[in-house]
Amino acid sequence: MSVGARTLSGFAPDFKAKQVILAAVVLAAMLASWSSTARAKELGPLQAQSLRIGEMNGVAYYTVQGPSYHVVATLAAEGGAPVRFEGSPLPGQKLLVSVPDSAKAKAHTIKLVRQGNRLLLHANPVESE
Repeated sequence: MSVGARTLSGFAPDFKAKQVILAAVVLAAMLASWSSTARAKELGPLQAQSLRIGEMNGVAYYTVQGPSYHVVATLAAEGGAPVRFEGSPLPGQKLLVSVPDSAKAKAHTIKLVRQGNRLLLHANPVESE
C-alpha cells in the first residue's frame, strides 16, 4: 500500500481502486449521454424540423395517435424524387434513416428517438437547423 493511501475499516485494500474505476466508468457514461442529448433536438407534435443530410434536404414531423407517435421524414436531392420514411415508435423505440455518400463512405444518419412523451432528433453529422 502506498504512503497516504487509506482503506476503510473492514474493506479489502483494493477497495479504493475499485471505487476509482467505478467512478470513471460512471463519469464516462454520463458524459456520453450528455453529449448525445446535447446534440439532439426535441420535436413537438406537428412541429416540422428542416433536415439536411449530405446532398439531401427534407423535413421531419410527427403526430400523436393514441399511445404511439406517427413519425414522417421526407428527403429529396435537388431534382430527384422525394423519399418518405414513416414509423410509429412507442416509448423507448427509435427510427433510423441512413444515407450513404458512396458504397465506401460513412453514412449520414437521422435518428428519431421516442423517450417517454418526447421525440428527439439526432443527426450525424449534425446538419439540421
